[in-house]
Amino acid sequence: MAVTLKDIARECGVSYSTVSKALKDSPLVTEATKRKIKEKAEQMNYIPNNSARSLVSNRSNTIGLIWPAVDRVAITTLASQINQALKKEGYFMVVSIEDPITAAQKFLELRFDGVIVFDEGEHTTLPTKITKNIPVVAYGVERELDYPIINVNHDLAMKQAIDALIHKGYHQVDYFGDLHTNDIRQIVKKDTFIRHCKQRRITYRMVDSGGLSEESASRAMKSFLANHDLNEGVVCGSYDITMGLLHHVKDTKQTPMIFSYDHIDQFNSIDTPVHSVGVPSQFIAQKLVDVLVDTIETNKVNRSVIQLKPQINYR
Repeated sequence: MAVTLKDIARECGVSYSTVSKALKDSPLVTEATKRKIKEKAEQMNYIPNNSARSLVSNRSNTIGLIWPAVDRVAITTLASQINQALKKEGYFMVVSIEDPITAAQKFLELRFDGVIVFDEGEHTTLPTKITKNIPVVAYGVERELDYPIINVNHDLAMKQAIDALIHKGYHQVDYFGDLHTNDIRQIVKKDTFIRHCKQRRITYRMVDSGGLSEESASRAMKSFLANHDLNEGVVCGSYDITMGLLHHVKDTKQTPMIFSYDHIDQFNSIDTPVHSVGVPSQFIAQKLVDVLVDTIETNKVNRSVIQLKPQINYR
């Protein structure tokens, strides 16, 4: 049977409340008594009942993260940085790759303190019956929601990449990304790329990566290069798509200038120079956590869109 606070109290010859206070590092208990109680708790393999605690405090100190995948470097990097930011605030993070509504409902039932959701469009919108009962913040693009959303301005990032290529003298460019998707973030990237190329009157092609993974992008690029050469400038839709491209760059007649979406540190370890564009992932993570923690602590829902500005990192 599980060891209880009463069991520890009996072994230590102190009251139940003294044990409870000692394990919470209360200043009302002497250091010597705390040490004695903690050592006894360790010997008896005591495991705190956080569910019971949360019923009393109405806080679980746990945040649920709803994420689309665990097999992409850019995604896992951001998730890790969110976890680190939450730890500094005293929270434990649980990740789910279930569909957003199912995951959020479970987090609510488990009395989590808040939810961070990766927003891909209408199909990932959390219903009011959930959001009115648990603080939520989303990461995605600008649109009207019942909870705050962090917009990293994917459209501006694409414009910055194209303008940088033009400034370097490149007027024939390719976009390599997921062209057949209902993910609103990817749709904004490709639509902005097409629109801005037309506005700047440069020649462009759209090359389908067949998905967002490095493996699918590598297969798609191998197939493309069997019949075509890359243009002198290339914009990739993500870090993982870029890595799929780089498997085959050595086989091309010349190395193109590459700009990739996703502003993560992993680009620094790539031998082939790749310039990245976007909001630095550490900043995205911190902003998500700051907004969510503020919502939890103030108990006030801010339905605004928080705008973050992308930047280019030249290498």
